[in-house]
Amino acid sequence: MYKRILVISDNIFMCSNFKQIFEELSLPSVTVSYGISPFSNRNIFEKDLKLTVFEYDLRCNQQVDEIIEKFDLVLSIHCKQIFPNNLVNSLKCINVHPGYNPLNRGWYPQVFSIFYDLPVGATIHEIDEHLDHGNIIDRDFVEKEIIDTSYTLYKKIIQKEIFLIRKNLSSIILNNYSTIKPENEGRLFLRNDFNDLCEIDLDMKITAGELINKLRALTHENFKNAYFFDKTSNRKVYLSIKLEYE
Repeated sequence: MYKRILVISDNIFMCSNFKQIFEELSLPSVTVSYGISPFSNRNIFEKDLKLTVFEYDLRCNQQVDEIIEKFDLVLSIHCKQIFPNNLVNSLKCINVHPGYNPLNRGWYPQVFSIFYDLPVGATIHEIDEHLDHGNIIDRDFVEKEIIDTSYTLYKKIIQKEIFLIRKNLSSIILNNYSTIKPENEGRLFLRNDFNDLCEIDLDMKITAGELINKLRALTHENFKNAYFFDKTSNRKVYLSIKLEYE
C-alpha cells in the first residue's frame, strides 16, 4: 500500500476531480500532496484546491531527490514535464494519459487522432524511461464523431480519464492492480510534429475532406493553431472551423 502520494499536474480541472475522488475513498492512513510544474501558477491551483500546492522542477536534481525521499508513489496527471530516469527508477510513477496507448503516445493525442483517423481514448500506465510507454493499468476508447474538433474530442477524453481514475485509484493505492504490456511500440507524436501540422500550404493539392480534417484537428477553443501566410504581406492568418449537425 502506498501511503505518501504526490500528484503532479498542470491541469486544474483534472487535479480537482482527482482530489474529490481520493477524498471519497476515505483512506486516513494515506496522505496526498499536490504539485505543479514551473509552467503553472501556484496561486491559482491553491485557490481552487484550497490547500498548499508545491512547485517541482523535474530538471532540478535536488528537487527530484526531495521527491524520492518524501514519497512512495507519484501520479502524473497532465503534467507538462518529462519524468527523469532517476525518478522513475527510484519509486513507482504512474501517468494518466489522454490517449489510447500505444496508438496515441506523446503530445496532443486528439489532434493526431483526427488528422490520421486513429482511434483515441485514455490510458493509465506505469511510467518507464520512454514517453507514454510503460505497462498499462487500464485504458478505454472514446467515440470520435465527424463534427469533433480537437477541443470537443479532448473534453470527451477528459471525462474518460476521470472515469478510469475513479475505477482504478483504490487498487493503485493498495498496490494490488495488474498490468499488461503494450502490444507494440505504437505511434509517438512530439511537439515538433504538431508544429509542422499547423501551417497550411496554400499551394498544396489536397481534398476538401483532408482540409476539413486538418482544421478539425487544429481547432481547439480560442488557441491559434492552424495558419497560412498572406502572400502579399507575409503575415500569418489564423483560422479554425465550426461544425454542427443540422
